[in-house]
Amino acid sequence: MIDRSARYLLTRLFFLMMGLPVSQYRSEVEHLWRLKEDARLRVLDRLLAQNRPLNSSGEEVAGLDSLRSSPTLSKRQLQALTSKNQRKNEKVSFGRHTAGTTGDPAHVSLNRKELAQMLGVRDYCLRHYGLALGQREARLWGRAEAGFKSSIKNFLMNRRIFHPVGPQAENELVALSKWRPDYLYGYSSLLLEAAKILDRMDIQFEAPRCVICTAESILPTQKAFISKVFKAPVAEEYGSTEFDVIAFECVNGHRHLVNPWLIVEEDKENGVISDVSRMTQNLVRYEQGDYFTKLDSDCQNLGSTVYLEELHGRTIDLFFYINQEEKVHIISIARIFDCYFNDNDDIFSFQLEQNTYSVLEVNIDKEPAIGLDGLNVFIEMGVREITGASVTVRISIRKYREQPTKRNYFIQNMSLEK
Repeated sequence: MIDRSARYLLTRLFFLMMGLPVSQYRSEVEHLWRLKEDARLRVLDRLLAQNRPLNSSGEEVAGLDSLRSSPTLSKRQLQALTSKNQRKNEKVSFGRHTAGTTGDPAHVSLNRKELAQMLGVRDYCLRHYGLALGQREARLWGRAEAGFKSSIKNFLMNRRIFHPVGPQAENELVALSKWRPDYLYGYSSLLLEAAKILDRMDIQFEAPRCVICTAESILPTQKAFISKVFKAPVAEEYGSTEFDVIAFECVNGHRHLVNPWLIVEEDKENGVISDVSRMTQNLVRYEQGDYFTKLDSDCQNLGSTVYLEELHGRTIDLFFYINQEEKVHIISIARIFDCYFNDNDDIFSFQLEQNTYSVLEVNIDKEPAIGLDGLNVFIEMGVREITGASVTVRISIRKYREQPTKRNYFIQNMSLEK
C-alpha cells in the first residue's frame, strides 16, 4: 500500500500533468492578500482593462468604476450571455454542471488557468489548518456516482465518498474510521448526521485535522457538537459552482473572503459577485442567490480582513423522509434530475416539496420532453433505486417567476423532531 506522503505526491503530480500548477496559484493568492487593499484593487483594475468582460447589458467592463455601475446578472442571463457571446479564442477545458440550490440548472465553463486558480484558493484555505489539497479527503456527499470515470477521478483526487444515511449508516462510519482521512468535507447536514450516529457508536475514530462544512448553513451549537465528536476544529466554507470557494472560516471563527480575484458586494436582498480574472464566461455582478453582510476586522489569519457575518438562503433541513425511521438526503434526489437532463437533452427549473411521508411534490416550469407521466416514472424509479422504497411523486407545472430572494430547491414542510 502506498504511504500517505507518496499518495499525496501522486495527486499533486496528477494536477501538474493536467496543466494545473496548484502551488503556483496558491503562491499568487498569498501574494495578492499580502498587498494593501488599494494595491490589490489596482491589480484587479488592470485585469479588467485587459480582459474586458461583458456585463448583463452586453457592454464591456474595462475597470472597477464601470463594474460597480453595471447592472446585476441573473443565472438565466449568464447562460444566455455565455451562449451568445462566448469569448473568442478561449479554449474551454473543463465544465461544471449543477442543478443549483435555486433550482435553475447551470453550466460553468473553465479553462486550465481558471480551474488552477480555484484549486490554488482551495489549497490556500487548507494550509491554514495544516493541510494541503491532495491529502486524504473523506467527502460526505450524496451517494458516490457510479461508473469507472467517477472512481478514477476520486482515486486521483485522493478522496472517498461516504453517505452516512439509511440502514448502512453505521457501516459507512466504520469504513470511514478505517480509512483514517486527513480531513472531512461535506454537506453540513450529513456531517451532523454522521456525528450523531458516531456519538452513539463504540468505535475508535482517529481525529482528522479539520472538518469542513459546506453548501448549507449550520448553527454554532451544531458545529460545536460535530467538533466534539470528531475531536477536530470545524470550519465553514462558503462557495458556489460558479466561483468555488468564496469565503472560508479561520481558527478565530471569521468567514474571510479568500479569493483575491473576486469583488464581493452586499446588495439589498441578494449578494453579487464579480470575477475579474474569468475569461471563458462573463461574471460581472452575478446574483449569487444568498443574502450576506460583510464586516471588516483586525483578523489577518486568512485572506481579506473582510468576512461574511450573516449568511441566509441555505437550509440544513434537506432530508426527504420515507417514514419515521428512513430518510434520504435531498441531493441524491437532485441528482436524478441531473441524470434526466443529461439523458434527455432537456432542461427546466424545478422545486421540490414534502408535506407528508413518502410523497414528493415536484414543481417545474415547463412540459418535460418525455411528458409528465414519463418524468413521473423516471423520478419514482430513481428514488426507488436510491432508497429501495416506493414513493409517490406528484408533478405540477408552475410558471417560473423571478424572485428577489433565494428560492431553495427543496422545501421541507413536515413538523419533525430535530
